[in-house]
Amino acid sequence: MPSFRTKRGRCHLDGDTLCLESSLRGQWRRYREGGRLPALLMAGAVLAPLVVVVSALVTGDTRTLLLFVGVAVGVVVLGRLSNALRGFTTAEEIPLDAISRVEAKRGTKGFTRPRFVVTYEAGGETKHRYVMMPSLWLSYGEEEFRRATETFRDAGIVVEE
Repeated sequence: MPSFRTKRGRCHLDGDTLCLESSLRGQWRRYREGGRLPALLMAGAVLAPLVVVVSALVTGDTRTLLLFVGVAVGVVVLGRLSNALRGFTTAEEIPLDAISRVEAKRGTKGFTRPRFVVTYEAGGETKHRYVMMPSLWLSYGEEEFRRATETFRDAGIVVEE
């Protein structure tokens, strides 16, 4: 069963299905595998908001707490709504015969993450699914992107670059 690492886990091509496994724990594992600095940066990114929330709770600063939580919820809702309106899904399993194409986007180190856009048919509609790859800052980022491209091609899926 061919597979490759993704941002938060693994992608498996199980004969007739593309399966995506993902979790925050998997993302933490990817950063640890890629080097010490990325793992420390992720820990800081997780702990900083926690410090803001705890600080606001301890000091009774409800205005800061509500503002922080409101902005965080707003960003998540806006992102999810934007993806839904553009036909992107969070499907964890996609039949290989439903996939019409895969577009590879290499990304730019420091700005955008490498990713694949899987275009497939579901319920009579054209859908899209991002397969986010490990950052180019990680020691294995570029190698994993090449491996994923080869894995898709080996499964008979056209990969456009």
